[in-house]
Amino acid sequence: MKSLMSGLVRSNLVVAGGTAVSRLTGLARIIVFGVIVGQTAVADAFEAANNSPNAIYELLLGGVFSASLVPLFVGLLGSAESRDSDDIHAVFSTAFVALVLSTLLAIVAAPWIFHLFSISPASGIDVETFRSAGTALTRILVVQVLFYGVIAMTSAILNAQSRFFAAAWSPALANGVAILFFLAVPLTGADNPPLLTDVTGIPATLWTLGLSTTLGVASIGLVQLAAIRRCGIHLRFRPSLSNAAVRRLLRLSTWTVGYVAANQATIVVVKNLASPGSGLVDAYGKAFVLLQLPHGLLAVSIATTFVPILARLFQTHQLDAFGDRLSQGIRLTVLLSLPASIIAAVLAVPIVRIVLGYGNFDDVAVTNTARALTGLAIGLVGFSVYLFALRGFYAKGDTRTPFMINLVENAINIILAFIFVSRFDVLGLGLAFGFAYLLGALVALVVLARTTPTWNLRPLVRPGVGYVTAGIAMIAVVHSASRAFDTPDTLTSLADVVISGTIGIVVYVVTLVLIGDTDVRRGVARYSSESTTRSSR
Repeated sequence: MKSLMSGLVRSNLVVAGGTAVSRLTGLARIIVFGVIVGQTAVADAFEAANNSPNAIYELLLGGVFSASLVPLFVGLLGSAESRDSDDIHAVFSTAFVALVLSTLLAIVAAPWIFHLFSISPASGIDVETFRSAGTALTRILVVQVLFYGVIAMTSAILNAQSRFFAAAWSPALANGVAILFFLAVPLTGADNPPLLTDVTGIPATLWTLGLSTTLGVASIGLVQLAAIRRCGIHLRFRPSLSNAAVRRLLRLSTWTVGYVAANQATIVVVKNLASPGSGLVDAYGKAFVLLQLPHGLLAVSIATTFVPILARLFQTHQLDAFGDRLSQGIRLTVLLSLPASIIAAVLAVPIVRIVLGYGNFDDVAVTNTARALTGLAIGLVGFSVYLFALRGFYAKGDTRTPFMINLVENAINIILAFIFVSRFDVLGLGLAFGFAYLLGALVALVVLARTTPTWNLRPLVRPGVGYVTAGIAMIAVVHSASRAFDTPDTLTSLADVVISGTIGIVVYVVTLVLIGDTDVRRGVARYSSESTTRSSR
């Protein structure tokens, strides 16, 4: 058990470290984009076009891969001999063919794809020019569909072997590539900030923006292909729809296609409610990127390292251990996500000003993005727990139940978005996301408990009460401390976030220690023991 825990800690550090660097370089990417482009119609067109390959990949193949590949490869890669099995080659090759066909289809369908994200454009913009620029960008950006699929497969192969380094760290390279291309936009002859007519009329501007993230995503795929070769897996092109592993993957994917379709329908609705061309689409998108920093650093690193273990425990019928590990993962997810949620919600304005408030990203853009971040941050804990709970179903080979739960979550999101947007604009869209995922997480946990005989919610109740108590104390302290910082400049905002956030985290941890939270006390004890050992050397 001790060796397993030390292995988990090492794996989490590898993933968390790589995720931190990747997310920070991702922030640098959106900072540079904000400085160069601002929060304009061009930013909205790029946001929608750059979201298109994600939507298409997820709709056609992404849900299949995310739900099924890691458990599948855990079973296929059980021995050294299996690394050259026909199953591995067949799964990768068949999926690659599907990815190529999907990418070609997306390029042809680019005008209709972008139109979905601009059904309800803002008043005051040239709709024809907006859609023309967006379509041109979409044709270049949708090539990412192919590379997203390669990344998903190579990541699953690496994670199934508990090799997390390449998948965690390679996105930093992609962000670096994108930053270099964004910095080159002013050199293409575009206005400052670029106009829609620059995208449609200056080929260099169009291709510089279009290739920025496309080549970045391609670089991740190439790095991870090299990583699996270093693991001794030399992929061969052997597509086969009749292969047993391919058929199993398709069988598992039946419900996840519907799962992803519901997600993409929600994204289309939300993006259109944000009035494409107004800048609010960009505000919502950038706020979501900011939310992804703590989510990726904390929740994703936990889920990434826990899922192969959960799948292995379930497949070997160690059901009690499966339940223990599930509870541990959920507790850690809440423990780490809650303070991040509070800081992001209470300190949204200074955070956005520190990260994005430069160049063409003016005070109005800061305010709009902060409003979106406030709403989104309220749902960070729910979002993180929801996704972890669904991975519990996937580890058991159950893809139908997550589909049904996801329909409920997306329906709540859409209904609340329509209700809130007229009163709170982009803040309302963030609140709809936040409340939908909080409710969705609760539903997912209840259903997971009912469908897992060896697990129930009782181990989560007492820690949950402690987290809520500590969270309330932290909110009060952070809000009070932040009131001392009211000057709208970057330096004061930085002091606000650092001081208020630090005080809040200290209060959060102390409150949990006083309450008697076992995870925090165990962590404090381990840190104290390690400090004592180091000082005695």
